[in-house]
Amino acid sequence: MTELEKVKEEKVTLKIKGKEREIRYGFSAWAVIEEELGGLDNLDKLQEQVEKHPFKTIPHLIYIGLVDKEGVEESTVLDEYGLGDIEMITKVFEKALYGSLPEETKKAVKEAKK
Repeated sequence: MTELEKVKEEKVTLKIKGKEREIRYGFSAWAVIEEELGGLDNLDKLQEQVEKHPFKTIPHLIYIGLVDKEGVEESTVLDEYGLGDIEMITKVFEKALYGSLPEETKKAVKEAKK
């Protein structure tokens, strides 16, 4: 099995702009993330950004993973939600993002979080 075949996209949905929308981190979404991080070996930077700037980073990453972006702007992607929803949104986002990683990478990311 190749590394690419080991990547299993975790599919989740979140209500955005009045519509259930799928969030999935496939090849093109990871290409954007890779470019922004300066390589996928810098995934620890991603977790750091999420922790330091959640209200900027999480909407950005959710927008990257949106399958249907019609009528959605990155700056307002989570405007339907409030501060009380951050835990739920974070869980949805993490399930989609980290669920798309190969098992070995997931383990490394979990270890880096500790």
